[in-house]
Amino acid sequence: MKINILVDNDKCWSLNIVRKLIPYLKKKQIIVDHIWILPNKLSNLKGSKISYWYLKTFGIIVFLKLSIFYMLALFYNFSNRINSFKDLALKYNINYNYINSTNNKYLLKNINKNDKKISLLLTNHILKKKLINQKNHFFINKHSSILPSYKGLMPYLWTKIDNADNGITFHLVDEKIDSGKIIFQKKIKIKFNSMIEFYLDIYDRFPICFFQSLRNLKQKKFIKSKIKKSYYSIPNHKDYEKFLKKRGNIILFSDFFKINKLL
Repeated sequence: MKINILVDNDKCWSLNIVRKLIPYLKKKQIIVDHIWILPNKLSNLKGSKISYWYLKTFGIIVFLKLSIFYMLALFYNFSNRINSFKDLALKYNINYNYINSTNNKYLLKNINKNDKKISLLLTNHILKKKLINQKNHFFINKHSSILPSYKGLMPYLWTKIDNADNGITFHLVDEKIDSGKIIFQKKIKIKFNSMIEFYLDIYDRFPICFFQSLRNLKQKKFIKSKIKKSYYSIPNHKDYEKFLKKRGNIILFSDFFKINKLL
């Protein structure tokens, strides 16, 4: 089996999870044939506006901790000579393209003409209808909640505010955000001390969960969830204050010693 990966150009989380995913899938006889790299995006924010949002929303101390965490990941990448998706693709002899949006004509043409039937999404970019509606091609998205609850951005923050369960879901993509048939879902009963600790756990188990989602798709095993639907957009500082009142944390110093789960 061959698959595509559409990913945002994040050199901390996204680069390292794809780096771990490629050899894992290869052992399962699944080949990553093409990586499509999109600009970083958070909701409608791009470039330096993303960093400013983190600073404005979470404050200077959290922003500095997140920056240090990010720099540690970049240092690891540098020491392993994988500083970009280009480096990663060349190492494994994978086709790659940097594109500006999912509306890219070459992306559509490539998916339309070849025999690859699955694309994994690790991006905040929204797919265009003509891309989603390609025949015999499935787009799979990962979401860090038990869908259909807590659709949208940063579900951990909202589950903490609501004292709700955490989890991971893989689903097929349709025209609605975080919708589509669910092909894998797992409730995570661990009590996390921070949002970073939660995402470290999510990405540590990512390869196994994604492989299981592929098996379920092949066997047409779809999950019908009875959980109440909910959707949350990008949080603001007032939302963060509610999160703090529930003793929530974005990042702790102890998270620096757990970064190996990502790397």
